[in-house]
Amino acid sequence: MNFLFSDNLMMASIDDGTSLPTNALVLPNIFYPVIEQMNKSGYKDIQSDLRTTLFKLEEIYPGFSCNFIQSFLNRDMSSLSKTTNMNELTLKLEKYCDKTPYFISSLHNEQIFYELNIRSKNLKRILSRIPDDINEKREFLETIKEIASAIKKTLDSVTNILQYIKTNDGRQALENEKKEFIKYSKNFSNTLKAYFRDSKRDDVYIAANYLLIQIDYLLRTIKLYCEIDTLDECLYPLLSQHQNQIKMMLSSRYSSNNQQRQSSNSSNIRPSSSSTYETNYS
Repeated sequence: MNFLFSDNLMMASIDDGTSLPTNALVLPNIFYPVIEQMNKSGYKDIQSDLRTTLFKLEEIYPGFSCNFIQSFLNRDMSSLSKTTNMNELTLKLEKYCDKTPYFISSLHNEQIFYELNIRSKNLKRILSRIPDDINEKREFLETIKEIASAIKKTLDSVTNILQYIKTNDGRQALENEKKEFIKYSKNFSNTLKAYFRDSKRDDVYIAANYLLIQIDYLLRTIKLYCEIDTLDECLYPLLSQHQNQIKMMLSSRYSSNNQQRQSSNSSNIRPSSSSTYETNYS
């Protein structure tokens, strides 16, 4: 097993064509279901430790889990490695995974929570059909229509749930995740348009995987502010990176806008003018 822990494995990024959402889905869609099966084989005592260890490795070395599998395939199953598309595989496996812990607890008897669970599950299920349906244009077009309808219904449910979140911080957090979900929904739509021009299937798989992750982030935020149970952070391997990326993006925009304004102000300063002028931030 030493070959699995080479320097190449401990990279912060992967060069095998996999993407950020795929890296995030390898643990819940490939590793965790296998770990759950260990209970039936008499290894229940090490389930939690193994799960936590893999989660921490993924947090420290983003892409570790995906590279672990790829290294194993490259060494012992080279023929399978050449035909395995991890972006496609994680998407396809979504429909076989038990994602019950992601959904809102049955303790909430309100119809709107039940609808959110049903609608988000349905959206995930339809997205996972893409690798099978993409081969037939007519069938794929019907799948796209189903996805568009499922996205709208999921968003409607999220909007309705805002009334159940009592704090301003909670409502703002959910609004932010809702915006992210809308952004990736639009990206998915644009990717589909491009696909019918360039036939790049992998881009469609990646965009769909991003959408799967955003559904989980939405549900996590609702669970965080509507449930009293402790949240299982191991379900969201790349959550901290997702949040850091948003902060870095906002910081970058702020810095860029600030520099542009300073440059503009500097170019407009005249020799006779005073050195006092205002810098506005937007």
